[in-house]
Amino acid sequence: MLEYLESVDSAVFLDINHNLTNPIFDAVFPSLRELTYVFWFLLIVYFWMKNEKKMALLLTVSIVVGALFTYPLKFLIDRARPYDEIASTRLLTPAESDPSFPSAHAEMSFLAATVVSRFHPEYAKYLYAFSFIVVLSRVYVGVHFPGDAVSGILIGIIIGRGMLRVAEKKRDIFWEDSKKL
Repeated sequence: MLEYLESVDSAVFLDINHNLTNPIFDAVFPSLRELTYVFWFLLIVYFWMKNEKKMALLLTVSIVVGALFTYPLKFLIDRARPYDEIASTRLLTPAESDPSFPSAHAEMSFLAATVVSRFHPEYAKYLYAFSFIVVLSRVYVGVHFPGDAVSGILIGIIIGRGMLRVAEKKRDIFWEDSKKL
């Protein structure tokens, strides 16, 4: 069963990495490697400047908790990157130094979108659309298998929802009133 899932993962990877190619993606997607972090950092600053300091704090703590879970998991599972496994991979960014599974970009983006969307549902479609583009870009540029990305999405949503539960229980730290952070 595992061999079958890996073969499907590789086939879907190759389809995205080789057959979805276009000049716009080639130009934009590699920059999302760093811009993803910049985007979420700027969103934290935005909430801080808007005087939604508790929202900024919750988002910061949530991202840190996600990283503290995801990065050790990467090294525990130690899955090779696609470019190490598939010789024909189109690698459009510098090689990554950490293992492939799960995608930390996917985890962080979906975690942050989950947390922010709870208090700002008007941003949800934009944040999830951005997060989906980030996930697609990680496969497209050749640094993740689709399974890495999907697992990152699931982990991000689960941790995001968990952090929202913590925030509900720690109202004195995170909550300004009953409706908004």
